[in-house]
Amino acid sequence: MNQFNHLRLRLKRFFSPNKRTHYLYDGPYYGGKSSYSYYLDSDETRILDGPFEFRLNSDRCPGDIHRSVVRGSFVDGLKNGLWTFFYRSDDKKLKLTVNFFNGLIDGKVNFEQVEDNSDKDELSSTKLSFVANQRHIVGEVCGLLRNFKFCAMLDDNGRPHKTWSRKCYDRENGEWRIVEEWNHGHLEKAERQMTIYGRTERINPSLCQQLNELIDNINNNMLSIVQHGSLGGLANIPAV
Repeated sequence: MNQFNHLRLRLKRFFSPNKRTHYLYDGPYYGGKSSYSYYLDSDETRILDGPFEFRLNSDRCPGDIHRSVVRGSFVDGLKNGLWTFFYRSDDKKLKLTVNFFNGLIDGKVNFEQVEDNSDKDELSSTKLSFVANQRHIVGEVCGLLRNFKFCAMLDDNGRPHKTWSRKCYDRENGEWRIVEEWNHGHLEKAERQMTIYGRTERINPSLCQQLNELIDNINNNMLSIVQHGSLGGLANIPAV
């Protein structure tokens, strides 16, 4: 359905009888530099339409450099198609690829983050893939969350469903696993499975919170780099 919507939008633009004159801009944009295509509406307001690129370099303090790059396309002022967001600092790298349809996140989403944990002398790696249906995550979420395997499932309404799990490790307990069972947003079981000791402990649910923290990270630190043409970020996961 997502591919069909994108194809329909492209055909509509191609065969539109009211083709507008487009202009190219290359210059300053919100503290950085941008190049984009646009047309003027009846009020002489610029409407972004076509390819878009934004670059931002900032030196917050000597030796602390932050770089951001965003690429994508607009259709009549709204984000459409594949967008890529990059962010890099001295101790962190983030990459987000996301599909938009008429300003809404709709389609496959890939998120990667590598962070240098200087206090632990190791790298923290997150790499998750999932599908969004008009901002709401649906289906399977799978990959790495801060170095450990994370798996989750959401129903067609974006509610937690079936088995959620995450592997964990610490020096005291060795390898263990969090397992939660959900039924359309209602928690049925949450436990910690201790591999070394061969025992299971009941715990409070935490995996929805961890995924919501990742969603907040995407919304606040990646999608916020270029907010224009978006009708909202990823919706948080509801749970009862």
